Amino acid sequence: MEKPFICLQSDFGLYWGSVSSMHGVIASIDPSVQVRDISHLLPMYRPWAASFCLNYTMPCWPAGTIFVSVVDPGVGTSRRACAAKTASGQYVVTPDNGTLTHVKAFPGIAEVREIDEKLNRRPGTSRYNTFHGRDLFAYTAGRLAAGIIGFEGVGPAYPADEVESFPLAPPEIRAGYASGHIAMADHHFGGATTSIPIEGFEKTGIAHGDKPLVTVTHKGEEFFRDRVLYHRSFGFAGMGEPILYNGSTGYMIIGLNQASFTDKYAVDAGLDWKVVLSL
Repeated sequence: MEKPFICLQSDFGLYWGSVSSMHGVIASIDPSVQVRDISHLLPMYRPWAASFCLNYTMPCWPAGTIFVSVVDPGVGTSRRACAAKTASGQYVVTPDNGTLTHVKAFPGIAEVREIDEKLNRRPGTSRYNTFHGRDLFAYTAGRLAAGIIGFEGVGPAYPADEVESFPLAPPEIRAGYASGHIAMADHHFGGATTSIPIEGFEKTGIAHGDKPLVTVTHKGEEFFRDRVLYHRSFGFAGMGEPILYNGSTGYMIIGLNQASFTDKYAVDAGLDWKVVLSL
């Protein structure tokens, strides 16, 4: 029987051996299990960012794939360590700290289990309390992928309603108008992903070539206000100019052509970062 992939994401960075240690733990359990990295440069201490990254990545992977997500500012505390089975037949092994927000909303959580550390903790690590990514999450995922345990073997089930999640405020959409918040701030290419889905934005009637007024505020303070070209891709805007486009995330994104919108305008993500698009 073909074994499932394990996909890893974290905020660990690439400057020391933490990521390699997680790979090594899984390889020591079963070297035939294939492990892939999503990202280890997620914003530090931001479970919301981990949740949004899972939302973007998981639909691209087949049923049975096991995702290990470790953005865990509460490591070593009473927060639950869990494994969730999604309604689409995938698994997420993670701290229960809001990382499952988008999974809980869509596709939904079919079942969730708290990791039993007496059974599913890397031997010899009981004195260590700050590297659950290696000692608990990677170890449990490796055992699950190798078939050493089934999902029931992770630990006791608890109600999916108890899974911690952040509020998901729905966007407001009408003719010529859409508002929401900045859901993800990319500080690499510099795009600001909004909470406004492409399908919803299409109902505004704003078309390619239009220049809606885009306003970004944080707790009432205005960070950006300008007319922005809505078009298919960056090349339709001048160098360094703003553009509104359909993001591969499934949501509307505000960016600059070959420059960073988030850095230039000091834009970050969260429910307090409001965005309005209007004709």
